[in-house]
Parts: sequence; structure tokens; C-alpha cells
Amino acid sequence: MSATTTTIELGAKRSTREASAGERRFPRWRHLWLVPGIAIAIYANQIGNSNGVGILALIGFGIMPDVPRLFGARGRGIHCLLHQELPALIAVAIAATGVVPVIFLVGALTWLGHVITGRGVGDVPKRGGAVRNA
Repeated sequence: MSATTTTIELGAKRSTREASAGERRFPRWRHLWLVPGIAIAIYANQIGNSNGVGILALIGFGIMPDVPRLFGARGRGIHCLLHQELPALIAVAIAATGVVPVIFLVGALTWLGHVITGRGVGDVPKRGGAVRNA
């Protein structure tokens, strides 16, 4: 091995070590949102199972708030609205009264679980500015 090769290898190891030392290995506080979000989704699944709502319907309800992303900048407003907690909570409150079929309660709970879990993974509504990954 020549001295040049050794220097290059040491430099590569040093830069790799510095990059890994700068990484944050511990969870952030926002990751705590995953616990209630997943708990709500599991609760929605249990209600769905006991009332005959299949897994495909649950997956559909879970994906529905992200469908406006397919429309790019035109769907951004709807996407932001569907990722707010208040509309999801209102839907859960209306569905919990019992005046609508149980599938609406399952859908509203799945939507709420999606929104809260999204807070934990960083999927929050954007406020103004340019659309990057709509």
C-alpha cells in the first residue's frame, strides 16, 4: 500500500465517522404522535372487524387524505384541509352519535389516525410558499 492510498482511506473513514457522529440517533418529540395515531387506527380496525368492515375499506380510508397529492398544486388546498385535526375530529364526533352507519365511524377514526400519525412522521400541512413535492 502506498502512502497516498492510506491517506485517502483514512480520509474516507474520518468523513464517514464525522457524518455518523452528527446524526441524531434518538427519537424526536414529534415521534410521540405515533403512539396515539396507531392506537386510533387499531381501535378503528377493531370496530371495523366487529361490524364487518374489511381491511380494503380501512386501507382506502387511510389513503384517501393523500389522494389530492396526485393533482399537484391544484390539490394542495384540499390536501392541507384533510390533514388538519379539526375536520377529522368533527367527522368522528358526527359519526359517533350513531345517526350514520358504523362504516362512517370507522372511516372517520381511520382518517383521524392518519392525521395524528402524520404529525409523528412529519407529514404536516404546508403553509404558503412553493410546492416542492405535492
